[in-house]
Amino acid sequence: MAATSTAVRTVTPGVHRYPNLSWLLTPVRNPRTRAKEHYNEAHGRTRRIIERTFGLLKARFWCLHLTGGSLYYSPKKVCQMIVACYMLHNLALRRQVPFLQEDGPDGGLVAAVEPVDSEEEEAEEEDVDNRNNIIMKYFQ
Repeated sequence: MAATSTAVRTVTPGVHRYPNLSWLLTPVRNPRTRAKEHYNEAHGRTRRIIERTFGLLKARFWCLHLTGGSLYYSPKKVCQMIVACYMLHNLALRRQVPFLQEDGPDGGLVAAVEPVDSEEEEAEEEDVDNRNNIIMKYFQ
């Protein structure tokens, strides 16, 4: 029996200062429809949850925070390490293991993409269409 692979398309919420890419959805500047306003509200709620989660993870595993060190490995290895940290973090939560230092890192996102001034550099039309299709499908 041959194994079949189903590609799962994932996207990540970003902020205005990053370009809108096929995998990075940014808020709509000056939304002119209620659907775009709903999208921006959902985007903001989602982004705050992600940032809190990253903050908790970086507080428990200082190697993930820039002040605690850097991961000088291949992107594939870094992804494996981050997944391992999530697994260990979830295990620690289930077993009620306290954080060693409660006033840990600030929890800000580490940028994987260089910020751009969206006034100077417009997003690719295809990427904007992708975001608009999501808005039309889920926020009308």
